[in-house]
Amino acid sequence: MRTLHKIELGNFLSFGKLSLELNDLNVLVGPNGAGKTNILQAFRFLGEVARLDLVPAIDRMGGFAHLLFRGDARRGNRIELKLSGVMSDHASAKALDEYSISFSEGAIRARDGETSARRVVSRQEEIVIKRVPGRGRRITLHGGEVKFAPVETGRPMRSPPPLSVQASATGLATLRRLGKEYEADGIEAIAQTFEQLRLFEIDVERTRRPYRAPTTSQLRADAANLAPFLLYLKSSYSEFFENVVEDIRFVLPSFSDLIFTNLGGPDEFVRIDLKETRLTGVTPLARASYGTVRALALFAMLNDPNPPRLTCIEEVDHGLHPHALDRLVDRIRDASRRTQIVIATHSPALVNRLDASELVVVERDRGSGSSRTIRADAAKVTKLAQDAGYGLGELWFSGALGGTL
Repeated sequence: MRTLHKIELGNFLSFGKLSLELNDLNVLVGPNGAGKTNILQAFRFLGEVARLDLVPAIDRMGGFAHLLFRGDARRGNRIELKLSGVMSDHASAKALDEYSISFSEGAIRARDGETSARRVVSRQEEIVIKRVPGRGRRITLHGGEVKFAPVETGRPMRSPPPLSVQASATGLATLRRLGKEYEADGIEAIAQTFEQLRLFEIDVERTRRPYRAPTTSQLRADAANLAPFLLYLKSSYSEFFENVVEDIRFVLPSFSDLIFTNLGGPDEFVRIDLKETRLTGVTPLARASYGTVRALALFAMLNDPNPPRLTCIEEVDHGLHPHALDRLVDRIRDASRRTQIVIATHSPALVNRLDASELVVVERDRGSGSSRTIRADAAKVTKLAQDAGYGLGELWFSGALGGTL
């Protein structure tokens, strides 16, 4: 289920320049510090922009200096992000929505030449929305002015008059609140694609704890509400719940079932217990191993019947035995039919189970210090694997998939 077709970055974190085509499933591989996480952070940043607006988003991510690429100074001090995909109602693979933003930060100089402590963020933004069949609209924000224009050059299309906005305010955060004539519905769809992103980072200690009992249809990004989410699956999507149980049985041969224990009290907390074969009683999740907790949270997320449009996972295989990887990859592929997935890993064992089309190699250019990505040609990789007798993971780990392949 491909929502985003392409991401482009300029001067963002470790990327001097990036242009990456996205598939339903995208597995980022590379050594520590290569830049895998920074691609995920680009999605996170746009989510913060949609939720909070530009300046708070910059602050939330550690400040402008932290976001700016620290390599070649000739690239300037302007950060650029651009995404295209099928996000609004009338968009299609042949008529993509586009969102781009570039911004820089400076300080005000007083008349005496002294630089004040107050910073100024300058942004330029462009949104292209497929409005109705055969037509679209381009929205540009430059300084304090917003302009609307038809994408097509044929039949005239009435556009609303220009608007005035704060010079650092973004269309994602402001125009979605306006009326239909300002394309609020389309901008809302783009903004929700970013802000509903689930960057899945399991907090094992929080996941172990009992959680307030009312069921929930949304699993938190840290999986802290795992117990009520699994109860929701059990009551509303029994097939998906049984998938989770079968997945854990596959990973943990001694596991037989999940038990939910209500702890009572005014807040009605619920605890997850594990029932194991040939053992009396149950094992509270609080006493389960790190890998067991991660496996349960991960398979619950991958069996979500109504996930967000984009899911990102850092170190997806962390804490899992290699025996679990076959089931994990199968579930990831199943989930990618419901949500577009971007995953980061540096496990050759997991990469061995992938198709070449699912793999994105991330590495650092030694000359510039910039991260870069490589999508190897699937046919070339298949032939190389056959000739060398290696799996995809060994080819990547040996460096055969780097460079220009």
